Amino acid sequence: MIVRRETLALVAGMVLILLGCGKRNQFVPPPPAKVTIALPSQADVVETVDFTGTTRAVQTVQIRSRVDGYLKQVGFKDGSNVKIGDLLFVIEPEPFEVALRSAQARVDKSKASLQLADHQLVRTQRLAESNSVAKEEVETRLAERNSAAADVGTAEADVEKARLDLNYTQIHSPINGRIGRRLVDVGNLVQTETTLLSTIESIDPIHAYFSISEGDYLRLAKLHQASSLLDPDAPAFELSLGLPNEEDLPFTGRFDYRDLGVDPETGTLLWRGIFPNPKGQLVPGLYVRLRASLGQPAPKILVEERSIASDQRGTYVLIVNQDSVVEHRPVKLGLVQGQKRVVEEGITENDWVIINGLQRARAGMVVDPSKVDEASKGVKSPVGPVSSPVGGGAKN
Repeated sequence: MIVRRETLALVAGMVLILLGCGKRNQFVPPPPAKVTIALPSQADVVETVDFTGTTRAVQTVQIRSRVDGYLKQVGFKDGSNVKIGDLLFVIEPEPFEVALRSAQARVDKSKASLQLADHQLVRTQRLAESNSVAKEEVETRLAERNSAAADVGTAEADVEKARLDLNYTQIHSPINGRIGRRLVDVGNLVQTETTLLSTIESIDPIHAYFSISEGDYLRLAKLHQASSLLDPDAPAFELSLGLPNEEDLPFTGRFDYRDLGVDPETGTLLWRGIFPNPKGQLVPGLYVRLRASLGQPAPKILVEERSIASDQRGTYVLIVNQDSVVEHRPVKLGLVQGQKRVVEEGITENDWVIINGLQRARAGMVVDPSKVDEASKGVKSPVGPVSSPVGGGAKN
Protein backbone atom coordinates (compact mmCIF):
# COMPACT_ATOMS: atom_id res chain seq x y z
CA MET A 1 0.00 0.00 0.00
CA ILE A 2 1.42 3.27 -0.99
CA VAL A 3 0.88 6.20 1.38
CA ARG A 4 0.94 9.44 -0.30
CA ARG A 5 3.28 12.21 0.91
CA GLU A 6 0.42 14.63 1.51
CA THR A 7 -1.25 12.14 3.87
CA LEU A 8 1.92 11.76 6.01
CA ALA A 9 2.25 15.49 6.35
CA LEU A 10 -1.34 15.79 7.47
CA VAL A 11 -0.93 13.12 10.15
CA ALA A 12 2.25 14.74 11.50
CA GLY A 13 0.54 18.10 11.74
CA MET A 14 -2.35 16.64 13.71
CA VAL A 15 0.07 14.99 16.17
CA LEU A 16 1.82 18.29 16.81
CA ILE A 17 -1.51 19.99 17.39
CA LEU A 18 -2.53 17.36 19.91
CA LEU A 19 0.79 17.64 21.77
CA GLY A 20 0.53 21.41 21.92
CA CYS A 21 -2.85 21.19 23.62
CA GLY A 22 -1.36 19.51 26.82
CA LYS A 23 -0.63 21.36 30.14
CA ARG A 24 2.58 23.37 30.25
CA ASN A 25 5.26 22.92 33.13
CA GLN A 26 4.97 25.68 35.75
CA PHE A 27 7.64 26.76 38.40
CA VAL A 28 6.68 25.72 41.91
CA PRO A 29 8.56 27.78 44.59
CA PRO A 30 10.30 25.75 47.34
CA PRO A 31 8.71 25.75 50.80
CA PRO A 32 9.99 28.27 53.37
CA ALA A 33 13.17 27.17 55.16
CA LYS A 34 12.56 25.61 58.54
CA VAL A 35 14.31 27.35 61.42
CA THR A 36 14.22 27.13 65.20
CA ILE A 37 13.73 30.30 67.18
CA ALA A 38 13.85 31.25 70.86
CA LEU A 39 13.45 34.32 73.00
CA PRO A 40 16.59 35.67 74.69
CA SER A 41 16.95 34.73 78.32
CA GLN A 42 17.45 37.27 81.08
CA ALA A 43 19.70 36.98 84.12
CA ASP A 44 21.48 39.14 86.66
CA VAL A 45 25.11 39.32 85.56
CA VAL A 46 28.09 40.81 87.35
CA GLU A 47 30.31 42.94 85.14
CA THR A 48 33.73 41.32 84.73
CA VAL A 49 37.02 41.89 82.94
CA ASP A 50 39.22 38.98 81.80
CA PHE A 51 43.02 38.91 81.71
CA THR A 52 45.83 36.47 81.07
CA GLY A 53 48.92 36.30 83.25
CA THR A 54 51.61 34.17 84.82
CA THR A 55 52.22 32.98 88.34
CA ARG A 56 55.30 33.92 90.34
CA ALA A 57 56.52 33.08 93.80
CA VAL A 58 55.83 35.65 96.49
CA GLN A 59 59.37 35.03 97.84
CA THR A 60 62.42 33.56 96.10
CA VAL A 61 65.63 32.95 98.05
CA GLN A 62 68.97 31.78 96.68
CA ILE A 63 70.78 29.74 99.30
CA ARG A 64 74.49 30.62 99.62
CA SER A 65 77.05 30.10 102.36
CA ARG A 66 78.45 32.95 104.47
CA VAL A 67 81.68 31.07 105.18
CA ASP A 68 84.23 29.15 103.13
CA GLY A 69 84.54 25.44 103.72
CA TYR A 70 83.80 21.94 102.51
CA LEU A 71 80.20 20.76 102.39
CA LYS A 72 79.65 18.10 105.04
CA GLN A 73 75.91 17.40 105.01
CA VAL A 74 72.72 17.99 103.00
CA GLY A 75 69.59 17.99 105.13
CA PHE A 76 66.74 17.89 102.60
CA LYS A 77 65.35 15.91 99.68
CA ASP A 78 65.47 17.59 96.29
CA GLY A 79 62.16 19.27 95.48
CA SER A 80 60.69 18.88 98.96
CA ASN A 81 58.73 21.40 101.01
CA VAL A 82 60.71 23.13 103.74
CA LYS A 83 59.78 25.34 106.67
CA ILE A 84 61.51 28.25 108.34
CA GLY A 85 64.40 26.96 110.43
CA ASP A 86 64.81 23.58 108.71
CA LEU A 87 68.47 22.53 108.43
CA LEU A 88 69.50 22.52 104.77
CA PHE A 89 73.32 22.34 104.61
CA VAL A 90 76.24 21.86 107.00
CA ILE A 91 79.73 23.17 106.27
CA GLU A 92 82.59 21.41 108.10
CA PRO A 93 82.50 23.10 111.54
CA GLU A 94 85.85 21.89 112.97
CA PRO A 95 88.03 24.75 111.64
CA PHE A 96 85.55 27.28 113.02
CA GLU A 97 85.39 25.55 116.38
CA VAL A 98 89.20 25.86 116.61
CA ALA A 99 88.99 29.52 115.61
CA LEU A 100 86.40 30.13 118.35
CA ARG A 101 88.58 28.53 121.03
CA SER A 102 91.56 30.55 119.86
CA ALA A 103 89.52 33.78 120.05
CA GLN A 104 88.35 32.91 123.54
CA ALA A 105 91.98 32.30 124.60
CA ARG A 106 92.89 35.74 123.32
CA VAL A 107 90.10 37.20 125.44
CA ASP A 108 91.50 35.50 128.53
CA LYS A 109 95.01 36.75 127.71
CA SER A 110 93.84 40.31 127.11
CA LYS A 111 91.84 40.29 130.34
CA ALA A 112 94.95 39.18 132.24
CA SER A 113 96.93 41.98 130.63
CA LEU A 114 94.18 44.42 131.61
CA GLN A 115 94.26 43.20 135.20
CA LEU A 116 98.06 43.68 135.34
CA ALA A 117 97.72 47.15 133.83
CA ASP A 118 95.12 48.07 136.45
CA HIS A 119 97.47 47.03 139.29
CA GLN A 120 100.40 48.91 137.81
CA LEU A 121 98.27 52.03 137.35
CA VAL A 122 97.07 51.96 140.98
CA ARG A 123 100.65 51.42 142.29
CA THR A 124 102.01 54.24 140.16
CA GLN A 125 99.26 56.61 141.32
CA ARG A 126 100.16 55.91 144.99
CA LEU A 127 103.84 56.53 144.31
CA ALA A 128 102.99 59.77 142.55
CA GLU A 129 101.06 60.95 145.60
CA SER A 130 104.26 60.60 147.65
CA ASN A 131 106.27 62.20 144.86
CA SER A 132 108.21 58.96 144.38
CA VAL A 133 107.58 58.96 140.63
CA ALA A 134 106.92 61.66 138.11
CA LYS A 135 103.42 62.47 136.92
CA GLU A 136 104.41 61.42 133.41
CA GLU A 137 104.78 57.86 134.70
CA VAL A 138 101.14 57.91 135.82
CA GLU A 139 100.05 59.01 132.36
CA THR A 140 102.06 56.20 130.77
CA ARG A 141 100.47 53.59 133.04
CA LEU A 142 97.03 55.01 132.32
CA ALA A 143 97.61 54.72 128.56
CA GLU A 144 98.82 51.14 129.01
CA ARG A 145 95.70 50.33 131.02
CA ASN A 146 93.38 51.85 128.34
CA SER A 147 95.21 49.94 125.61
CA ALA A 148 94.77 46.69 127.52
CA ALA A 149 91.04 47.42 127.90
CA ALA A 150 90.77 48.03 124.17
CA ASP A 151 92.55 44.72 123.52
CA VAL A 152 89.90 43.00 125.62
CA GLY A 153 87.14 44.58 123.52
CA THR A 154 88.88 43.52 120.28
CA ALA A 155 89.34 39.97 121.54
CA GLU A 156 85.68 39.75 122.59
CA ALA A 157 84.60 40.98 119.13
CA ASP A 158 86.80 38.27 117.59
CA VAL A 159 84.97 35.72 119.74
CA GLU A 160 81.61 37.00 118.49
CA LYS A 161 82.79 36.79 114.88
CA ALA A 162 84.16 33.29 115.42
CA ARG A 163 80.87 32.25 117.03
CA LEU A 164 78.90 33.71 114.10
CA ASP A 165 81.14 31.91 111.60
CA LEU A 166 80.57 28.67 113.49
CA ASN A 167 76.81 29.25 113.40
CA TYR A 168 77.00 29.99 109.69
CA THR A 169 78.31 26.48 109.08
CA GLN A 170 74.70 25.39 109.56
CA ILE A 171 72.44 26.83 106.87
CA HIS A 172 68.73 26.93 107.73
CA SER A 173 65.71 27.76 105.58
CA PRO A 174 64.77 31.45 105.88
CA ILE A 175 61.23 30.95 104.47
CA ASN A 176 58.48 28.39 104.01
CA GLY A 177 58.40 27.02 100.50
CA ARG A 178 59.57 24.41 98.07
CA ILE A 179 63.30 23.90 97.58
CA GLY A 180 64.92 22.95 94.30
CA ARG A 181 67.67 20.43 93.77
CA ARG A 182 71.01 20.73 95.55
CA LEU A 183 73.63 22.26 93.28
CA VAL A 184 76.68 21.15 95.32
CA ASP A 185 77.40 17.62 96.53
CA VAL A 186 78.95 16.68 99.85
CA GLY A 187 82.74 17.03 99.86
CA ASN A 188 82.94 20.00 97.50
CA LEU A 189 84.38 23.38 98.44
CA VAL A 190 81.84 26.11 99.12
CA GLN A 191 82.94 29.71 98.71
CA THR A 192 81.46 32.61 100.63
CA GLU A 193 78.60 34.43 98.84
CA THR A 194 79.70 32.87 95.54
CA THR A 195 78.62 29.24 95.47
CA LEU A 196 74.87 28.81 94.84
CA LEU A 197 73.70 25.83 96.87
CA SER A 198 69.97 25.77 96.00
CA THR A 199 66.87 27.97 95.57
CA ILE A 200 63.66 28.14 97.61
CA GLU A 201 60.39 29.55 96.28
CA SER A 202 57.33 30.15 98.41
CA ILE A 203 54.14 28.67 96.95
CA ASP A 204 51.44 29.53 99.49
CA PRO A 205 50.27 32.15 98.81
CA ILE A 206 51.31 32.76 95.20
CA HIS A 207 51.28 35.85 92.98
CA ALA A 208 49.74 36.18 89.53
CA TYR A 209 51.03 39.06 87.38
CA PHE A 210 48.97 40.35 84.46
CA SER A 211 48.89 43.34 82.15
CA ILE A 212 45.79 45.47 81.77
CA SER A 213 45.24 47.49 78.62
CA GLU A 214 44.54 51.19 78.66
CA GLY A 215 41.02 50.51 77.38
CA ASP A 216 40.26 48.04 80.18
CA TYR A 217 41.66 50.49 82.69
CA LEU A 218 39.29 53.20 81.45
CA ARG A 219 36.45 50.69 81.67
CA LEU A 220 37.39 49.92 85.26
CA ALA A 221 37.70 53.60 86.06
CA LYS A 222 34.17 54.11 84.76
CA LEU A 223 32.81 51.44 87.11
CA HIS A 224 34.91 52.60 90.06
CA GLN A 225 36.25 55.91 91.11
CA ALA A 226 39.48 56.32 89.20
CA SER A 227 41.28 57.40 92.36
CA SER A 228 40.42 54.13 94.12
CA LEU A 229 42.17 52.12 91.42
CA LEU A 230 45.44 53.84 92.21
CA ASP A 231 44.97 54.21 95.96
CA PRO A 232 47.07 51.53 97.73
CA ASP A 233 44.84 51.86 100.80
CA ALA A 234 41.58 51.31 98.90
CA PRO A 235 39.81 47.94 99.42
CA ALA A 236 41.15 45.35 96.99
CA PHE A 237 38.61 43.87 94.57
CA GLU A 238 38.24 40.13 94.14
CA LEU A 239 39.98 38.10 91.44
CA SER A 240 39.25 34.61 90.12
CA LEU A 241 41.91 32.41 88.54
CA GLY A 242 41.90 29.27 86.43
CA LEU A 243 44.38 27.14 84.50
CA PRO A 244 44.23 26.77 80.69
CA ASN A 245 42.83 23.22 80.98
CA GLU A 246 40.00 24.32 83.31
CA GLU A 247 36.69 25.68 82.09
CA ASP A 248 35.90 27.44 85.33
CA LEU A 249 38.00 29.69 87.57
CA PRO A 250 38.27 27.75 90.86
CA PHE A 251 40.89 29.86 92.64
CA THR A 252 39.80 33.02 94.44
CA GLY A 253 42.17 35.78 95.49
CA ARG A 254 42.46 39.52 95.61
CA PHE A 255 44.16 42.35 93.79
CA ASP A 256 47.19 43.63 95.72
CA TYR A 257 49.51 45.69 93.47
CA ARG A 258 49.39 48.06 90.54
CA ASP A 259 51.95 49.98 88.51
CA LEU A 260 51.86 53.73 88.97
CA GLY A 261 51.09 54.49 85.34
CA VAL A 262 50.70 53.23 81.78
CA ASP A 263 53.80 52.00 79.98
CA PRO A 264 53.96 54.27 76.88
CA GLU A 265 55.69 51.56 74.84
CA THR A 266 53.07 48.84 75.41
CA GLY A 267 50.03 50.86 76.45
CA THR A 268 49.48 48.57 79.44
CA LEU A 269 49.73 48.60 83.22
CA LEU A 270 51.29 45.76 85.20
CA TRP A 271 48.98 44.54 87.96
CA ARG A 272 49.18 41.66 90.42
CA GLY A 273 46.89 39.42 92.42
CA ILE A 274 47.61 37.14 95.37
CA PHE A 275 45.97 33.72 95.77
CA PRO A 276 45.93 31.17 98.61
CA ASN A 277 47.57 27.94 97.45
CA PRO A 278 47.51 25.50 100.39
CA LYS A 279 47.62 22.37 98.22
CA GLY A 280 50.42 23.65 95.99
CA GLN A 281 48.38 23.22 92.79
CA LEU A 282 49.74 26.49 91.44
CA VAL A 283 53.46 26.63 90.79
CA PRO A 284 55.56 29.59 89.62
CA GLY A 285 55.63 30.19 85.88
CA LEU A 286 52.15 28.90 84.97
CA TYR A 287 50.07 30.60 82.30
CA VAL A 288 46.72 31.45 83.91
CA ARG A 289 43.38 33.11 83.16
CA LEU A 290 42.07 35.77 85.53
CA ARG A 291 38.76 37.54 85.95
CA ALA A 292 37.90 40.62 87.98
CA SER A 293 34.33 40.98 89.22
CA LEU A 294 33.19 44.59 89.24
CA GLY A 295 30.15 46.21 90.72
CA GLN A 296 26.80 44.64 91.60
CA PRO A 297 24.71 42.16 89.53
CA ALA A 298 22.60 43.86 86.84
CA PRO A 299 19.90 42.40 84.50
CA LYS A 300 21.26 41.42 81.10
CA ILE A 301 19.95 39.81 77.89
CA LEU A 302 21.63 36.55 76.87
CA VAL A 303 21.50 34.49 73.68
CA GLU A 304 22.99 31.13 72.80
CA GLU A 305 26.46 31.23 71.28
CA ARG A 306 25.28 29.25 68.24
CA SER A 307 22.86 32.03 67.30
CA ILE A 308 25.68 34.56 66.84
CA ALA A 309 27.32 35.08 63.43
CA SER A 310 29.69 37.61 61.94
CA ASP A 311 30.61 39.03 58.57
CA GLN A 312 32.47 42.03 57.20
CA ARG A 313 29.91 44.34 58.78
CA GLY A 314 30.46 42.88 62.25
CA THR A 315 28.67 40.59 64.65
CA TYR A 316 24.96 39.97 64.24
CA VAL A 317 21.98 37.72 64.97
CA LEU A 318 18.99 36.90 62.80
CA ILE A 319 15.53 37.37 64.22
CA VAL A 320 12.10 36.43 62.87
CA ASN A 321 9.43 39.13 62.99
CA GLN A 322 5.67 38.71 63.35
CA ASP A 323 5.34 38.13 59.60
CA SER A 324 7.88 35.25 59.69
CA VAL A 325 10.36 37.42 57.83
CA VAL A 326 14.04 37.25 58.77
CA GLU A 327 15.72 40.46 59.97
CA HIS A 328 19.43 41.19 60.32
CA ARG A 329 20.33 42.71 63.70
CA PRO A 330 23.87 43.97 64.45
CA VAL A 331 24.68 43.35 68.12
CA LYS A 332 27.24 44.47 70.67
CA LEU A 333 28.38 41.46 72.66
CA GLY A 334 29.32 41.28 76.31
CA LEU A 335 30.46 38.53 78.65
CA VAL A 336 30.38 34.80 78.08
CA GLN A 337 28.09 33.02 80.55
CA GLY A 338 28.49 29.26 80.07
CA GLN A 339 26.96 28.41 76.68
CA LYS A 340 25.40 31.85 76.33
CA ARG A 341 26.60 35.35 75.58
CA VAL A 342 25.47 38.68 76.94
CA VAL A 343 24.09 41.06 74.30
CA GLU A 344 24.63 44.67 75.33
CA GLU A 345 22.89 46.30 72.33
CA GLY A 346 20.90 45.28 69.25
CA ILE A 347 17.94 43.17 70.46
CA THR A 348 15.28 43.15 73.16
CA GLU A 349 13.87 40.41 75.34
CA ASN A 350 10.85 40.19 72.95
CA ASP A 351 12.83 39.36 69.78
CA TRP A 352 12.68 35.79 68.47
CA VAL A 353 16.25 34.80 67.62
CA ILE A 354 17.15 32.02 65.18
CA ILE A 355 19.17 29.38 67.03
CA ASN A 356 19.00 26.55 64.44
CA GLY A 357 18.99 26.89 60.65
CA LEU A 358 21.07 30.04 60.63
CA GLN A 359 22.80 28.95 57.40
CA ARG A 360 19.47 28.53 55.59
CA ALA A 361 18.13 31.95 56.55
CA ARG A 362 18.82 35.28 54.92
CA ALA A 363 17.58 38.76 55.73
CA GLY A 364 14.26 39.39 53.96
CA MET A 365 13.37 35.68 53.56
CA VAL A 366 10.12 34.19 54.74
CA VAL A 367 10.80 31.15 56.92
CA ASP A 368 8.88 28.40 58.67
CA PRO A 369 9.79 28.94 62.36
CA SER A 370 9.50 26.54 65.29
CA LYS A 371 9.69 27.89 68.79
CA VAL A 372 11.87 26.52 71.54
CA ASP A 373 9.85 26.37 74.73
CA GLU A 374 12.48 26.90 77.43
CA ALA A 375 9.98 26.02 80.13
CA SER A 376 9.72 22.57 78.55
CA LYS A 377 13.50 22.24 78.33
CA GLY A 378 13.84 22.77 74.62
CA VAL A 379 10.70 21.03 73.25
CA LYS A 380 10.00 22.44 69.80
CA SER A 381 6.49 23.50 68.78
CA PRO A 382 5.70 24.57 65.20
CA VAL A 383 4.09 27.99 64.87
CA GLY A 384 2.80 30.25 62.20
CA PRO A 385 3.88 33.87 61.92
CA VAL A 386 5.75 34.92 65.02
CA SER A 387 4.14 37.39 67.39
CA SER A 388 5.36 39.26 70.41
CA PRO A 389 5.20 37.19 73.61
CA VAL A 390 3.04 39.90 75.13
CA GLY A 391 0.44 39.26 72.43
CA GLY A 392 -0.18 35.67 73.50
CA GLY A 393 1.83 33.71 70.94
CA ALA A 394 1.54 33.09 67.18
CA LYS A 395 -1.10 34.37 64.93
CA ASN A 396 -3.28 31.71 63.21
